[in-house]
Amino acid sequence: MGILQRKLIIIIMLACGILAYSCYSFVQKTSADRALNTAAPSPETLQNSNPTPAGKGADDEVVVYVSGGVSKPGVYKLFRGSRVVDAVALAGGFMPGADAAKINLAMLLKDEMQIHVPYAAIPVSNNPGVAAPANANTGSSGDKVNINTASKEELDKLPGIGPAIAERIIEYRTNIEPFREIADIKKVPGIGEAKYNQFKNKISL
Repeated sequence: MGILQRKLIIIIMLACGILAYSCYSFVQKTSADRALNTAAPSPETLQNSNPTPAGKGADDEVVVYVSGGVSKPGVYKLFRGSRVVDAVALAGGFMPGADAAKINLAMLLKDEMQIHVPYAAIPVSNNPGVAAPANANTGSSGDKVNINTASKEELDKLPGIGPAIAERIIEYRTNIEPFREIADIKKVPGIGEAKYNQFKNKISL
């Protein structure tokens, strides 16, 4: 065998070796990519297979009930760290006659908290420049009892009004709203039309 033939054989063997190595590398890379694609789920798969845990985000919110002297009483959702003043603002702000000094506007809100805004004992007029009646600071005017300011004892003296109903009258005007007109006293549980007729001429605002 000549030298030229031996060189040719060596060149062919080297070429076959390089080709075999290239094929092996390609097969290995393809197998690795296929395995990677199989192991790594798509973003959509991750989103579907790992849903947000139940309650996620709830820790960042509080749900509170705002009642009493606000424009829109109701249940409101606020960010944790909010304060009573934020809940009142969300509920439309204070109504005329609301006693804002009776609640702590700087208090941090807690979940399931109720914020009750009481009304002042003496209603505030909606008309600027209209002064309160001269007898507004007294429980009675002459022989009439002021149902917005009278004490439990004074209310108890009215015909048909006992201690229990007198206490309900005070609870209503303090916790719900002051009486805007005399007939509003019929909103108090236990006071119907017949009972109201017994004392309507003896009460005032």
